Amino acid sequence: MITRVWFVVLAGMLLGACATSPQGRMQVTVPSSVSAVHSEMGMRLNLAAAADALSSCVGVECRLDRAFDQRVQRLGTRLAQSAFEIYPDLTERFSQFEFVVAEKAEPGSASSAVGTVVIFRGVQKLRLDEEALAFLIAREMGHVISRHHDEDSATSILFSIAAQVLLPVTNLIRGSAALIQATATASTLSTAASFVGSRIVIESYKLDQLREADAVALDLLASLGWNRGEIADALASSTQVIGDDRWSKDLRVSAREVGGLTEN
Repeated sequence: MITRVWFVVLAGMLLGACATSPQGRMQVTVPSSVSAVHSEMGMRLNLAAAADALSSCVGVECRLDRAFDQRVQRLGTRLAQSAFEIYPDLTERFSQFEFVVAEKAEPGSASSAVGTVVIFRGVQKLRLDEEALAFLIAREMGHVISRHHDEDSATSILFSIAAQVLLPVTNLIRGSAALIQATATASTLSTAASFVGSRIVIESYKLDQLREADAVALDLLASLGWNRGEIADALASSTQVIGDDRWSKDLRVSAREVGGLTEN
């Protein structure tokens, strides 16, 4: 009973109040300090799971890499300036965006709650137009601005706490092999249950998050003078050369959403 009470208290300390996305959707979030750690760990795990690109380059390849890195930094800097102008409350969560090109072989992108935006080296192979690359960067910024990392962290923490409460392991006597095995089994079940449960819930609102990130991205790009129709055309071209992984499927969804918005 005491253990359950402490878990409830811990949940109250970790979870923040309800928040509202820029598009008006209600969210349950955690404080930025909690999400910063949680989302950073998640991003690092995702990067670790992705295949590394070749570790060295020579001649023309190095120059192409540097040119791509500079494009990402230039576009990111411009978009960040607009982001802080459009969403001034961002300064309460972090002071600046950081843009990084990760040496990962396949196309992809990631971000964390503290404003880190990562573009995989594999994106360079797509030879994206300026509009499409800017949209990719702005879409990751859209996830940050819309507090999606805070929301995902809240869901994961809630399910972790709930699993511990529902599968408690208390009053164990040291030295008992059977009880040690029971502890390990219960811990494994608890971890598995919390992971599966949190993933199901996160998937249930993932499409809403993607649409919100797309909307923020379009607002950021519009503030810099990009035409929505040109963005839609650039995305339509890029989706013809990407694969069938989760990131590519999400980009196709974004391309359809943006294309549909320009037709309305």
